[in-house]
Amino acid sequence: MASAKEQIKGFYTVDDAISMDYETTRDLQLKHLNRERTLSGGCKYFIKADGTKFTDHEGKEHLDMIGAVGVASVGNNNEFIWNELEKAFRSKQYLMGAIAYHSIAAAFAHNMALVSPGGRLTKMGTATGGAEAIESVIKLVKLATRGKPERTRILSCEGAFHGKTTGAVSVGGKEKWRMYQHPLMESVDWVPYADADALEAALARGVYSAFFLEPIQGEGGIIVPPEGYLTKVRALCTKYDTLMVVDEIQAGCARTGKMWAVDHENVVPDCLVFAKGFSGGLVPFGGFICTEELYEAAYGSVETCWHHTATYQENGLSATAGIASLEFILENNLIEAAAEKGAYFIGRLKTLQEKYPTIIKEVRGKGLMIGLETYEIPDVYKEGYGDYFADPINNDLVEVYRIQVNHTLNNPAVFRFLPPLTVTLEEINYTLESFEKCIQSALAHTGRNAG
Repeated sequence: MASAKEQIKGFYTVDDAISMDYETTRDLQLKHLNRERTLSGGCKYFIKADGTKFTDHEGKEHLDMIGAVGVASVGNNNEFIWNELEKAFRSKQYLMGAIAYHSIAAAFAHNMALVSPGGRLTKMGTATGGAEAIESVIKLVKLATRGKPERTRILSCEGAFHGKTTGAVSVGGKEKWRMYQHPLMESVDWVPYADADALEAALARGVYSAFFLEPIQGEGGIIVPPEGYLTKVRALCTKYDTLMVVDEIQAGCARTGKMWAVDHENVVPDCLVFAKGFSGGLVPFGGFICTEELYEAAYGSVETCWHHTATYQENGLSATAGIASLEFILENNLIEAAAEKGAYFIGRLKTLQEKYPTIIKEVRGKGLMIGLETYEIPDVYKEGYGDYFADPINNDLVEVYRIQVNHTLNNPAVFRFLPPLTVTLEEINYTLESFEKCIQSALAHTGRNAG
């Protein structure tokens, strides 16, 4: 049999792809993938990723302080996760297929129930990512409340981000991502985030099946609600017979110094959506966990149990990554590490805010989910440096100090730090030192005074 390269001129094998040079990679990506996103995003060609470090094609080392937007919670190419995935492969498990018993998926679901808020979310559904998980929860909610014809609408928050598929942008709180997609799922309304009074006024109408919210708004700018807000949400959703759906895609998986961000207030939602960190940074993965009551209301009958299936649901490789991620987090005390390192990081950033109050407007976050909002750049300098000080600071961190960070999608004034939870204090200190130098450079180039 002739090889694929012999059969198809120009065919690339995996070996070819791994050793591909920068110029070829660039040309192929610009030709076949998203050209404008690649160019406008200032993409780099990293040929190696290990822990908190990247190596580019020129051999330069970069520090990862964004973790693929929260995906690399256990570090990049974590050897423990990879070894566990290899075990699943070598065991020749039956890894794919809807109508079968899946030992690894069943074990992961059991573990997730154990670590769920209050241990009370005991049913699970899986997906290949966060947006798909949100889609599956929209279906879950609609099926579970099909006997309540007055509950025709879903409530969400202004500034929310739940993904970019059709249903996900429908419940998202930013028209920027709904643009050109109408008609969407138009039975969605929004209330201001962290406003319990506005929430109660809306829920009192009696038309909402569920309230979707992030315990900390990620893409909205790392917006942390006031203490007690999540507790009030739980009480109001119970009072007005509305399901509480919490999107922990970015805030979950130990990121905030608790396994789940809702754990800071000991709140038990009806449903919780997860993704990102549970992939081990290696296998696309997401899903939801919910109460047995909610799940059975949706799928507890022969009529409805087939209403949501997916080719890759409950597959063994993703579940292996999930089990391994939980195991690594627990055995390496990464929950405590996120809390302690995050408190140090945020404290140092707030000190810089006091030192440079004309640049830094606010420092926000919990654990290692940190956002920093900056002021607008004076109009005369915007053409060269951008609208907010986040732009030149972000650019200098990436280009001069080789620290990978990026903006939040819904608020360009904010950039964030979401490093692997394995980040060291030495790496945090290097980031802080570099960050201050970036501020000083921005001051020098835009005529601002430090205070």
